[in-house]
Amino acid sequence: MKKHVLPLTMIGLLILAWIIAFPKLPEQMPIHWDVNGEANGFASKLNAMFSTLGIMVILYISMAFLPKVDPRKTNYKYFSKSYRIILNAIIGVLFVINILMLANAIGYDVPFGSIGPLIVGIIFMILGNYMPQVRSNFFIGIRTPWTLSSDEVWKKTHRAASKIFFFGGLAMILATFVPGYWKEAVLFSVIAVTVIAPYIYSYVLFNRKL
Repeated sequence: MKKHVLPLTMIGLLILAWIIAFPKLPEQMPIHWDVNGEANGFASKLNAMFSTLGIMVILYISMAFLPKVDPRKTNYKYFSKSYRIILNAIIGVLFVINILMLANAIGYDVPFGSIGPLIVGIIFMILGNYMPQVRSNFFIGIRTPWTLSSDEVWKKTHRAASKIFFFGGLAMILATFVPGYWKEAVLFSVIAVTVIAPYIYSYVLFNRKL
């Protein structure tokens, strides 16, 4: 039960924050911003509250429940601490984003153009740091047909992916200090590399192994 205290506390505090802020929110509030910090997505405050809280609660329940139904659930005991840290980091990021969104809607000037890449960069670095410890499973990590078919390919792919995610996250953080066009180029490049490179690498490793 102790492992659930932190994420449940963040969810509880966020529900309280929404309840306190709700009367002060405009009927339509921004919920999405581009890389330059310009709002480009809006929703009614009621929809914004239920959708953002709903995503957070569903994600928490899913990540808490999935290890119990994974066909490779016995592997989770080998990386339970890393799994918990990753879960808490994701819930923590959603918590911070919600608080910033509420602050912005109330009238505070929140520089999402700088904060957005910073937050994403931090979560990428956290994922990269703990990725090598993740054992083969069907729900978290680099799950390609080739990593799921070979523990050796899984292990080597995650070692390589950890470096890609870590330095990609660092690049995102540094991108907060560059102009809008370059910031956008860095963000999309990092995301593309972190998605595509591990997938290709796992395929190459598997075929080299055959």
